[in-house]
Amino acid sequence: MKLGYFAFPIHPKNKNYYSCLREDQDAIILCDKLGFHEAFIGEHLTDEYERITSSQIFLSSLINLTKNIKLATGTINLPNTHPVKVASNISMLDHMSKGRIIMGIGPGSLVSDMEIMGNLKKKRNEMFLEAIKHVLDLWSKKPPYNLRGKYWNINTKKTYDKKLSIGSVVKPFQKPRPEIVLTSLSNNPHPIKALTSRGWNLLSSNFLNENVLKTHFLSIQSIKRKKINWRVARKIFVNYDKKVVNKYVFSSKSPYYKVVSQILNKLKKYNRLDVVKKNPLDKKEKIDIEALMKKLIICGDPSTVSERILELKEKSGNFDTITYVGIDWMNKKLGIKSLELMANKVMPKLND
Repeated sequence: MKLGYFAFPIHPKNKNYYSCLREDQDAIILCDKLGFHEAFIGEHLTDEYERITSSQIFLSSLINLTKNIKLATGTINLPNTHPVKVASNISMLDHMSKGRIIMGIGPGSLVSDMEIMGNLKKKRNEMFLEAIKHVLDLWSKKPPYNLRGKYWNINTKKTYDKKLSIGSVVKPFQKPRPEIVLTSLSNNPHPIKALTSRGWNLLSSNFLNENVLKTHFLSIQSIKRKKINWRVARKIFVNYDKKVVNKYVFSSKSPYYKVVSQILNKLKKYNRLDVVKKNPLDKKEKIDIEALMKKLIICGDPSTVSERILELKEKSGNFDTITYVGIDWMNKKLGIKSLELMANKVMPKLND
């Protein structure tokens, strides 16, 4: 099993912005030293808690500060940007990193981002599919381009000049392209099957219960592909002291509690609580945050954490990568120690 890292990232909104960004950088630099396989970073334009506005810009700052870890967008919200910018920027990052880029993509889920970009009432899933098609066509087709769509028309027919070397988009370092990963908070198996059948891989959200993960697994299994890298994200905290674990994870003042409560408030406001329910169709089912945290957060000493991960794998399906969700370092020493124990103690147990 491989070990990955994923951060939205969520920090207290009154925390110094530079300190937040520096902390997120330091976490991934540490992950690289500890042998993590990859690190995904999210992006939002209008969120006071999740303040990385461009995963691509952020990851570019880490290329020369890391050596081996793959750097992944998690995700590029495709309806909010032009496909040419996505294709060109990912290609440049891929060359700068000599092939360490993974392109995580999605339609975006933050409604205020949709509104500020003028997409609130548009068919964003439709935009998402058109955008990625344009990106892949720009990487695979020769100029001059003449790509037609409902939302974007892309061409260099009038200005392409082979002698002047203008009118073409740079291709990625990796051939034929970087790995594409769909990040999913959905309990609907149909889009999972449809999109992974395109040759993409899957990162399942840390808020999904075992039953939903099982539907993801069955969707993947039904696809006729030799290998699909399925990643399952989980909030994890590793420490030998039970008192420390209980206080740092389950206290109402803990960084874990704040992350879960903030996301639940968003899901409630926009009628998406079905994502975390035992029965998504039960409108009367109440969500108990303490019970939900105990269900979704894997914590304890290395032996307990490894056992919980193996139980999750047995119940949900044979995932390839356990993706450690980065949480604000309210206590920096505990945050760093947890990552170290995860890499040095838990992973050897899992792969024994």
